[in-house]
Amino acid sequence: MTHKHIEVRPLAGSLGAEICGVDLRDSLDDETFEEIHQALLDNLVIFLRNQDITPDQQKAFGRRFGELHIHPYIPTLEGHPEIIKLESADDGPGEMAYQSNTWHTDLTYTAEPPMGSMLHGIKVPAVGGDTMFLNLYASYQALSDTMRSLVDGLTAVHDIVTSMPPDFTRQSWAPKQLARMQDVTPPVEHPVVRTHPETKRKCLFVNRNFTSYIKGMTLPESDALLGFLLEHIEQPEFQCRFHWQTKSLAFWDNRCTQHYAVNDYRSKRQMHRVTICGERPH
Repeated sequence: MTHKHIEVRPLAGSLGAEICGVDLRDSLDDETFEEIHQALLDNLVIFLRNQDITPDQQKAFGRRFGELHIHPYIPTLEGHPEIIKLESADDGPGEMAYQSNTWHTDLTYTAEPPMGSMLHGIKVPAVGGDTMFLNLYASYQALSDTMRSLVDGLTAVHDIVTSMPPDFTRQSWAPKQLARMQDVTPPVEHPVVRTHPETKRKCLFVNRNFTSYIKGMTLPESDALLGFLLEHIEQPEFQCRFHWQTKSLAFWDNRCTQHYAVNDYRSKRQMHRVTICGERPH
């Protein structure tokens, strides 16, 4: 695609591109916005460097794509309930590392998972702390015709409890916390293969953090098929990797990607995340 207002530099063969020629402190005209939107659809995740923006400016950019999401659990930035404040300890990853350093699609344990998220690097490590992304269109297309015919039409159950650490149920406070989570976000069902509402392309829609089991199968059958799909999805050929710099912004399409925060850094990291509401997968 030819762009008049932006420059698109692909980052890897499967997905990912850096967008140049945009300053998000300025109001975007409709033509520039549409080129950015199309670049997201084409590349699945886009990266903008040197974006010295305020929380309000980040939210304004997010609202161009839809209503902003309020996370049911993660703490938000004071005065900005639409912005998740992700902050590590001074010496590296904090207590949420067990969720972020697993391949996952955000909030699939909700009935309407987000359209996408924008992560802004406020303070990033000099070394380490990359984020990886993968292409769920490509992983679906790489399946054999026989396997695609099997997974098309299947339904999976997604549950936030799936992402809890192994010792979760042994904690004294676990029953009360479990009851609260099941009340706020009860298990939901999503298709194993969803159709993207804008591109109309099919992609796999299961992930390690939140997909519990596949309906209509025995548990051994579900575990075997789900295990295969999760390993298949994570092949390096479907991935790209982004190295953060201060004031970089990453924007991923949550409907057709997974991401993985590489927790290999030993210094403070602070990020602001704005998430755009989505729709029920079909």
